[in-house]
Amino acid sequence: MKKILIQALVLFIGHQAIAQKDAAISALAKHNLDASALDEKLRVKPTDYSYDLKETVATEGSEKVILGHYDASKPEEDRWTVISSDDQEPSTTEIKRFKKEHGKQPYPPAKIDDSSYKVEKDEPGTLVISFKLDPASLVADNSFIKDCRSYLTIDTKTGKIIKAESVNEKPLKVKTFNVPVLNSYSELTWNETEKKYFPKKDNINMTIKLLGQEVATTTILEYSNFKK
Repeated sequence: MKKILIQALVLFIGHQAIAQKDAAISALAKHNLDASALDEKLRVKPTDYSYDLKETVATEGSEKVILGHYDASKPEEDRWTVISSDDQEPSTTEIKRFKKEHGKQPYPPAKIDDSSYKVEKDEPGTLVISFKLDPASLVADNSFIKDCRSYLTIDTKTGKIIKAESVNEKPLKVKTFNVPVLNSYSELTWNETEKKYFPKKDNINMTIKLLGQEVATTTILEYSNFKK
C-alpha cells in the first residue's frame, strides 16, 4: 500500500510539473514566442567582448564609485583594469577586491525547475513568468539561489526579455553571511549579432546580518561600450 501511495504521489507531482510548464509555454505561444525565450544560456555575461563597468556601492549613507575596464583580448588574469575610485587613484586593496570580485568565472547555466513555473502577469505588451532553479544544477558558491524566485519580464511586441529579477523567499546563507533580504534585477539588451542578451545594468539590494545588526547595501553595475 505504501509503495502504491508513493507511486501515486510521484505521478501527481509529475503531472503538476507538466501542467505548470505547459501554462508558461501557452502564455509564450499566445504572443508567438517559444520556450527558448527562457533559456538561461542566453543571459550568460559575454567573456569575449571588451566593455566598461561602473560599480556604485552604497552602504549606510556612504557611497563609492569605481570605474573599471574589461579587455577580452588580454590573458585571463590581466583582463581587468581598475581606472579610478571616486575619481581618484584606486588603492591596492580596492584593485585587489575589484579584480577578485569581477574576475570570477561565470557560473554554469542553471536549469529551471519545471514544477515551479508561474505566469505572474499577461497583459498587452508585457508578460511576466516566474520560476525557481533546480538545486541540482547549482554549484556550491551559488547554491543559495535555490531559495530565490526568478522573474522574467518580456516585451511581447519584440519578444525579448527586458528585465530579469531574483527575490529570496526565505532568509539566505551566502558563504558566511546571514542574508535576510536579497533582491536583484538586471536590465538586458538583445545583441542581434550574437543572438543573446548583454547586460545593461545590474541592481543588487542586500541586507546582511552582522553581530545582531542588519546592514543594507545596494550595488549598481552599469555596463557600456561593448566591443569585440
